[in-house]
Amino acid sequence: MVKSFKKYISYICLALLPLALYAQGGVSTFGVPFDFPLVLSGNFGELRSNHFHSGVDFKTQGAVGKPIRCVADGYICRASVQPGGYGNALYVMHDNGYMTVYGHLERFPKNIAERVRKYQYDNETFRADLRFAPGEYKVRRGDVFAFAGNSGYSFGPHLHFEVRDSSGEELYDPMRFYATRLNDTIAPRASSFAVYPRAGKGVLACGHESKVYKVVEGMVKDTIMAWGQVGFGVKALDYMNGTNNKYGVRRIELYADDSLLFSSTMDNFSFAETRLINAWVDYGRYINDGEWFQRLHVLENNTLRAIDASVSDGWLNVDEERYYNIECRLSDYHGNTTVYRMSVLGKKDDIRNDSSHTHELYCFKENQIDYMGMRLFVPNGELFANARLNVRIEEGSSVSPRYSLGGEEYPVWHGADLQIKVDDAKGVDTSKLYIRRVTKKGGHSVGGKFRDGWVEANITILGTYEVAADTVAPRLKPVNENVWEKNGRVVIAMSDRETSVSSFKGTLNGSFVLFKYSSKNGRLTLDLKEENIRRGVHQLKVVAVDAHGNEAVYEKEIKY
Repeated sequence: MVKSFKKYISYICLALLPLALYAQGGVSTFGVPFDFPLVLSGNFGELRSNHFHSGVDFKTQGAVGKPIRCVADGYICRASVQPGGYGNALYVMHDNGYMTVYGHLERFPKNIAERVRKYQYDNETFRADLRFAPGEYKVRRGDVFAFAGNSGYSFGPHLHFEVRDSSGEELYDPMRFYATRLNDTIAPRASSFAVYPRAGKGVLACGHESKVYKVVEGMVKDTIMAWGQVGFGVKALDYMNGTNNKYGVRRIELYADDSLLFSSTMDNFSFAETRLINAWVDYGRYINDGEWFQRLHVLENNTLRAIDASVSDGWLNVDEERYYNIECRLSDYHGNTTVYRMSVLGKKDDIRNDSSHTHELYCFKENQIDYMGMRLFVPNGELFANARLNVRIEEGSSVSPRYSLGGEEYPVWHGADLQIKVDDAKGVDTSKLYIRRVTKKGGHSVGGKFRDGWVEANITILGTYEVAADTVAPRLKPVNENVWEKNGRVVIAMSDRETSVSSFKGTLNGSFVLFKYSSKNGRLTLDLKEENIRRGVHQLKVVAVDAHGNEAVYEKEIKY
């Protein structure tokens, strides 16, 4: 595994930071956020799309509005409102050196709510992100200062709770403070293991492709025949008492003939590392099949600190015709452990390079492909592993051909530049052109701008792309308008077929009025009572604009 010296030193410093913070308060630093027993619906480091879960999710007994207590002395340093993500969130800087985050709130305390509302009306926007000085909103341990909810990208009432360092960039597992308050005697369990022959250096009896082996009665009964270097992956989940929720596995160890080959411990990470999840998991299986397999070997450019694979980066070198005894141990924060065993039989075989590809990309070089009206530039360090692509051209949209960048999906860390040529733009408004990623489920926009005959965009997956035109305005559709007057709430469904809605604005009698927006269900909601709208007849107008300037307008006279 390759790491720069500078990055290595910074990771060491960040890893030592918790020890300094412990010295200030120890594991008793924090109180509890609720007055009822704590139960988790999600744990730290769970595998999510393009990121690790950055905190824990506390259940709120299935209800919104539960009072939240501040866990330590400090001050509220930030309040944010988003249509997705954390929804309504508060950030507290504590005297002990930590920062805590409270997400998916139903509402803020009154003084913060008034400040946020003023910002929203002054700037005529729903989104808000306010920062506060240390002396403005002080809080004490045990104070009720917020109320749990279901705002943002949340699909059931709960509190998303994070523990960070003072910079807000380094995240720690809150279980170090709350493990003793949770009942857990159930060990993690694996359902399958995957075996991966290393490209050009290893082979399975079944060929050069990876293979999945099911766990039966606590072990892999099939003998795995291999030669050269092979790696392993595991599909596993953790469990807790008294709940049906499933969690990520905190610690994984892999042994070969009783020697540690690989280990991982998910205790802390930084936001700068979170997209490294795509290097740790089998990304192709996740994208294509929705299955999470964690690699028990290290790709060339995976610098995630949670992983330790000092022996050959976790790859098993099968160079003798004998049985290799493999053991995988899965453990949770409470020490509950399950052990799985399997055997690899060394069977001498011819290791050949797969030559069916047309292009090779390297993770530690700049990569450029210029292929029949398509240009791809992948900067040095952006791939997690060397990639072999078979670039193909297929029939695409009415604007451009479709380009398939490889036989499987390759993730990119921060981004690569893709350009597709538009030969005949006659009759097409070039301001409406964008690049669309084509998937099994249809496709979606990755953005893009037209310039000098090319449409260009930054992409994070080497997949299949084409140019399309967005000439369709967003859709604004009233929801149950017959009960608006009775309920005192105006609800409008907002969506965009081609790209996304970039802005929206609601007015009542020509003046801005605050519509709340939830991205999880595409609903705009105006609470007439909350916004102090007087009784009577009002002229409602909502305008939505998408990423390419297409505008939709909804107007109606409403009674309240």
